[in-house]
Amino acid sequence: MWIFRFSSNLKNFFRLLSIIRIIVGHYLANWFTTGPLRVIFDPRGKNRKTRSERLRLIIEDLGPTFIKFGQIVADRPDIASEGLRTELKKLQSSARPMPDDIAIQIIENEIGADIDTIFSEFNPHHIASASIAQVYLATLQTGEKVVLKVQRPNIRNKIRLDIKLLQIFARKIQAQYPEISNFNLIRFIEDFGDIMLKELDFMNELSNMMRFTHMFKGDDRVYIPKVYSKYSTSKLLVMEFIEGEAPDNLANLITKGYDAKIIAENGVNVILSMILRHGFFHADPHSGNLFIRGDNQLVMIDFGMCASLKPKQIDGLIDFLIGFSDGNPHKIAKALLKLTEVDNLRDMESLEFEIKELTQKYTYFDYDNVDISGLFTDTFKLLMKYGITIPSSLYMLLKTLVTIQKVAESLQVKLDLIAMVKPYAKEKIKERFGWKNIKSKLVSSAEDYLYLIETLPKDIKAIVTNFKQDGIKHNIRLGEEGNSIGNNQLRWHIYRLGSIMLLGILLISATLLKVFNVQIVISKDGRPVMKDGEPVMQEIFGNFPDVFFVTVVILCIFAALRMTFRAR
Repeated sequence: MWIFRFSSNLKNFFRLLSIIRIIVGHYLANWFTTGPLRVIFDPRGKNRKTRSERLRLIIEDLGPTFIKFGQIVADRPDIASEGLRTELKKLQSSARPMPDDIAIQIIENEIGADIDTIFSEFNPHHIASASIAQVYLATLQTGEKVVLKVQRPNIRNKIRLDIKLLQIFARKIQAQYPEISNFNLIRFIEDFGDIMLKELDFMNELSNMMRFTHMFKGDDRVYIPKVYSKYSTSKLLVMEFIEGEAPDNLANLITKGYDAKIIAENGVNVILSMILRHGFFHADPHSGNLFIRGDNQLVMIDFGMCASLKPKQIDGLIDFLIGFSDGNPHKIAKALLKLTEVDNLRDMESLEFEIKELTQKYTYFDYDNVDISGLFTDTFKLLMKYGITIPSSLYMLLKTLVTIQKVAESLQVKLDLIAMVKPYAKEKIKERFGWKNIKSKLVSSAEDYLYLIETLPKDIKAIVTNFKQDGIKHNIRLGEEGNSIGNNQLRWHIYRLGSIMLLGILLISATLLKVFNVQIVISKDGRPVMKDGEPVMQEIFGNFPDVFFVTVVILCIFAALRMTFRAR
C-alpha cells in the first residue's frame, strides 16, 4: 500500500540526510585544516589527513553497515588501490555500548523466561561491545559457564535500510558510468547484503558452529565451543565460555610453555582441512577470533562469516598450488578456469604465457617466503585482464589464507604452505579416482538418463501439440542486443555444421579402414598359395581404403578453404 511505501521512503530520506550530514561535517573539517584557513585552525598541520584517512573516518562514522562494507572492500584488489586498502584494513567495528538493562530485557524476551530461572549467576555488566552485538557472562543452573551474545535492538532494520541505499547508489552509478560495466557493482552490493543479513541471523552462526564441531570431531588440534541451541535464537547466541591465550602475544605464549611452531602448524592445517577437505571454512580467522589453550590446541570463535567452495573449485585450488610448485603454467591456467567456473577461454595461449611470466616473479623464493596474498592478488588481476569475473567466495578464501598467514608471522614462524597442501592434494586425488566416486558418478549419470527417458515422451507430445496449434517460432540472438539470425542464415549455419560433422565421420571411417586393412594369406583348396617359397599376402579391402582416405582428405581441405574464404 502507498502508506507503507511512504513510510519506507521517509526512512530512506532521513537516513540519507544523516549520511549527507556526516560527509559534509568531515568535508568542512578537512577544509579548515587544508584550505585557506589552515593557518588559523591548524598552523602546524597536526590534524591534516590524507584522502584515504578521511574516507576511513567517514566510514567509521556512517555505522556498522559501511564499516563492514569497507572491510570487505579492503580485501578486494579489483576495487580499491593498495593505499586505500591498507587504510580500510584499520577499520574497527566499535560502537557505544547499549545500556545493560536493555540488553537484559532482550535476553529475557528471547529466552521467554526470567534470567534467574535459567542462570545461577549472571554478570549484568557487558564484557565486550561491538557494532552488532554485546557480550555477557553467565553460569547455567547446571554449573556450565557460558557467553551470551546479544544483538542490538533495531540493528537489523538499520542495516537493511543502509543496504537499500547502497543498492540505489549502485544502480545510479552503473547507469551513469557504463565504462565500469566489467565490474558488476550491483551484484557486489547484493552479495554484500547477503553476507550482512546472514551475520545478523545468529541461528546461522549456531548452525555453522555445529557444522564445524561435526567436521572436527575427534581432532585434538582444534576446539569449537559448545553451543546451546535450547536458549539461542536469531537475536541471542548462548555458547560455552572458553579461557585461553591470545595467539598474537608471543612472549606470553612462550612464558606459559606453548610451542609457537606447533600452534602455527595447527592453525594452517585446520584452515587447509576446512578448505580442501570439507569445502567450508571460517572466513575471518584473525587473532581476535582465536585462542590457544593446553597442548597447543586452537580454539575458534565468531562463526558469523563463513564461506563454501564447490568440489570443482577445491580441485582447481589444489591444481593451482601444485601447478605453481611444479612451475607448470598450463596446469595453473586450467586450474584457474576451474576456480572461476569458466568453461572455455579464447586467449588460453596468451593467458598461459602471462602466467609463466608471473610465476617467474616467485621462482627464486623459498616456498616458506612466498607471499600468498601477493600471489593470489597478482593472479586475480591477471584474470580480470581477460574479462574473467572472480567469484566472491574466492576473495573470502584469499582473506582467510592471508589472515592465517599473518597469524603464523606474528608467531615468528615460517611455513611452507605448498608442502603442507600436498598431503591434502594426494588425499583428494585418491578420492577423485577412487571406486566410490566413480560409482557415484555412474549412478548419477544413470539417474539422469532414466529421467530423460521418463520425461522425453511428455516433452515430445508438448512440442507436437504446440506445433499443431501455433507452429514453431524461434529467434536466436547472438552477440550484441538487436543482432538476430533469420531463417536463411540459420539454415546455412545448420548446413555448414552438418557438412563438418559428415566430413568428420568420413575422415574417421577412412582412417579406421586404413588401420584395419591388414594383410592376410591367400589360400586355395585350404592351402596357402606360395610364390618364390613365401606365402602370397593380400590386403582385406585392397586399394579401396587408400583411395577413399585420399579422396576424403581432399574434400576436407576443399571444405575448410571454402569456409575460410566465406567467413572472410
